Amino acid sequence: MDGNFGLDLNAAFQHIGKAQTFSIFFPTLRRALVVDMRHAPGEGPLVRVMPMARSASERLRTLKRMRPHLPRASEIVAIPWPAYVNNLVSSGVWEKILARIDESGSTDARHAIDNALDELRRIERHEIAALIRGEQYETIWAKQD
Repeated sequence: MDGNFGLDLNAAFQHIGKAQTFSIFFPTLRRALVVDMRHAPGEGPLVRVMPMARSASERLRTLKRMRPHLPRASEIVAIPWPAYVNNLVSSGVWEKILARIDESGSTDARHAIDNALDELRRIERHEIAALIRGEQYETIWAKQD
């Protein structure tokens, strides 16, 4: 997997295992899986599929607006994922995310991460179908008669 898409899985595993906030973004889907492991009494980690942000600082501002009662996150790790969604599972990355969520003990976060995978798969299927039908895409080089 490392050579195919330039993914450094070991670095991804390390970041997912340690970062308070991280985002795995899918350029082809224009979406990101955002995970904020910070928590407060009565509120567990946040897990959400969101539109891609233009920058890390924009994503941090979004998190501050979504979770104003928590201190501002100081950083977010952004992990690009140019491969298929199911490659998250087959590469072991998804297992690492699940383990991190399970460590929190939050059943809500566990349900959210399961739903996020379903949502990402659904978005990807829709994008592939649009590609096949020619929706939202244009031919760069057309055959000349």
